[in-house]
Amino acid sequence: MFVLYGSIAVWVASSVIYHLAQKTLSSENSFFGILAATYAVALLISLAGLYLQTGKIELDGVISLKNWPIAVLGVAIVGIEIGVLMTYHAGASISTLPLLSNGMVMACLVPIGVIFFREQINMYSIVGMLMIIGGVWVVSSSQSV
Repeated sequence: MFVLYGSIAVWVASSVIYHLAQKTLSSENSFFGILAATYAVALLISLAGLYLQTGKIELDGVISLKNWPIAVLGVAIVGIEIGVLMTYHAGASISTLPLLSNGMVMACLVPIGVIFFREQINMYSIVGMLMIIGGVWVVSSSQSV
């Protein structure tokens, strides 16, 4: 149970830091320059974590054609980063963008989970999703993103 809730706590804390950093980045710099510097830091942290986890740094098994989802994940991460960065620089509010984007992502992933991964949803899940969709609607109709 600790691993589950500890992992969620790391994710939540990191997400808060992520949005604070994204919102406060200077618009004077290139979006892709910002990403290059950000990913350089992430690479160093990831390599250090790999070494701490395995005692060695071997990437040949990870970087291969068999692991095509890694390439897709890389493309998706860059898309997420650029999308958030550009949205904040266009004037989005830090108090509403995460709600709106996560609500819309949830609306896309629920049917995908049910159709392609045979995940089950129950009445509590449906009520929760409807509440999230309602919240997204209220927030998006009451103010700009």
